[in-house]
Amino acid sequence: MGHRPAGAPVPAGALTAPARRFRRTGGDDIVTSSELRDYATVIAATVAVLVFVVNSLSMMRNRRIENLSRFNQAHQWLFAERGYIARNLPAIEAGTLQRDHRDVEMEARFHLMLLDVERLAILANNKAVPRHTQVYMFGAYARKLLNLATEEERNNMSWELALGYLDGLDRDTDAYKGLTRAERERFWR
Repeated sequence: MGHRPAGAPVPAGALTAPARRFRRTGGDDIVTSSELRDYATVIAATVAVLVFVVNSLSMMRNRRIENLSRFNQAHQWLFAERGYIARNLPAIEAGTLQRDHRDVEMEARFHLMLLDVERLAILANNKAVPRHTQVYMFGAYARKLLNLATEEERNNMSWELALGYLDGLDRDTDAYKGLTRAERERFWR
């Protein structure tokens, strides 16, 4: 190659290195460096897709665990030591609980409980937790708590979400009870 004067145009193809040639083992075929780059690109793209899929599955699993944790925390608030359910649990279980609307403290606890039920409802409406998990963890109380609501509370827009959730959960609990034990076992995961 001769010396090119400064400022002289560069001939086409002069900046690209010629493809190196490599012998394939066991034959006379020659693989060029360009073909090797193509193979490397395909392998790198395949690895990138696999990493993306694994990360996506991991994120979905983590999101499901976080949602279950949120639901469990809201469920625990419902059963807090000084909460409405915990203070009235024996009467709720026996089906003998009657609300005394003159007991201001217990009425306040009842409405706070409905606010906690709204948290469950929001998680449920956003499909954060499978319905069978909701039925399993809280379905037995849905009807009992729903029966405590007054007609005024049922017609009050402020309690529609909580009472609607309890009503739907009650219906689903009845359907769940209609399953055999073997059919219910698949929901125990």
